[in-house]
Amino acid sequence: MRLWWALLPATVGAQPASLVPAPALSTLPPVLQAPARAGKVEVLRSFATGKPGLTGYLVRHDGQSEVVFGEDGYLIVGHLFSPQGEDLAARYRDRYLPRPEIAAAVEQLERSGHLIVEGPDTAPVLYVFADPNCIFCHRFYQMAEPLVKAGRLQLRWALVGFLQPTSAGRAAAILAARDPLQALRDNEVRFNVEREAGGIAPAQNPDPSTQTVIEAHFAAMQAVGGSGTPTLLYRTGPKTWAARVGLPQPAWLEAYVDGKSPDAGGAR
Repeated sequence: MRLWWALLPATVGAQPASLVPAPALSTLPPVLQAPARAGKVEVLRSFATGKPGLTGYLVRHDGQSEVVFGEDGYLIVGHLFSPQGEDLAARYRDRYLPRPEIAAAVEQLERSGHLIVEGPDTAPVLYVFADPNCIFCHRFYQMAEPLVKAGRLQLRWALVGFLQPTSAGRAAAILAARDPLQALRDNEVRFNVEREAGGIAPAQNPDPSTQTVIEAHFAAMQAVGGSGTPTLLYRTGPKTWAARVGLPQPAWLEAYVDGKSPDAGGAR
């Protein structure tokens, strides 16, 4: 059974408009009261929406924050469109969600010294949080590799390992290899699409320091709002970055390597 809070998407938003006390548990919809009382989710604040009877809630679970809505005992998770077609959920996320310090996360990744880099330094850079058993990371690899080989894109891979029991072992095997980049490529070239499993053998007894690196990458991914893989960090200005969770459309990637704003079109 998938609990509702496992469905919350990670979203990059703006600083909360103001600091207000958390709502009393007794005022919450029953579907929010139960997990809040059990400590499984924290309700940080409530706010009025433009629709009478519909209340918004800023909630946090496992370090991830999201906006949800309650009305007549029902809980609404995800998009919420007005009669005019505006995504109200996106508007309230921008207003109330905390903004991850993505530039700081990029600096932290660089200091770690455990990124797998491919492509020229003169090309646009993407940081990629990836799990060796992630089918969508594999598809991203297939999409991006021709651009890397053409010298149009540089990828800096930050490996994590959480999707399957073999994920951490495969990530450790790649990082500990004599040539981590070649090990990463071998994992993708031999990727078993039907089983959604990487193509190299997982390390059986990974070095504790390698495990620490993988855990640090996962913490950094969560810090930028990444709820899954691939999570991409991309440059939006000389000193500014943004995060994107999930597999992008080819048009999004093409726009980025061409120096255009990828979110102006082609993004899924």
